[in-house]
Formats: sequence, C-alpha cells, structure tokens
Amino acid sequence: MADYVEITREMGTNHRDFLRLLPRSVSEATVEARGDEQNGAKVIIADAPLGRVEIDLSAVGERKIALIRLPVTHVTFRFYGLDEDAAKREYERMSKYFQRGGG
Repeated sequence: MADYVEITREMGTNHRDFLRLLPRSVSEATVEARGDEQNGAKVIIADAPLGRVEIDLSAVGERKIALIRLPVTHVTFRFYGLDEDAAKREYERMSKYFQRGGG
C-alpha cells in the first residue's frame, strides 16, 4: 500500500501561472520548485496544512481551438499521510485557487 494518494489532472495553465497561484492555496507553507516548462518540473510543499504534497508538472503543451492556442500541463499531486477521501477534499480545496472567472 502506498503512503500517498495520487491525483492526476490536465490543467489549462503554464508553469509560471501555476506557481504564481499555488502559494495562495497553501498560504502558510513553503513551496519549492525545480525544473522548467520544456522538461517538466517538481514542486515540493513539505509543510502544507495537512502534510507533505509533491506535485509533478509535465512539459507545457498546447491546446488549439480554431485560431486560439491555450497552454496545457498535466499535473500529478501526491498527498502524503492522508486517506483517499481527505486527499480528494484537499485537492478540491486547492484546485479552487486555480479556477478562472467565466460566464
């Protein structure tokens, strides 16, 4: 049995925007990131409110819709020391900080 719960999502973001918004979701934690948009990155939050979180960011890709081009990144969250339900709740809480307005 793994000591973490893994949640993987495709997000319409690049690394710069992801890393700009992430600290808001874990405001009292330290966020450390290594890597780049071409090769992917690893983010470690050792002192998140509910425990350690590791995040893998894929290389940034592109989604094309007609003439519009949008960034896309595959993101894997690993929540350590939480059961599956608690990890999903924490992911949902954190993901609200990445939502954009719309109509």
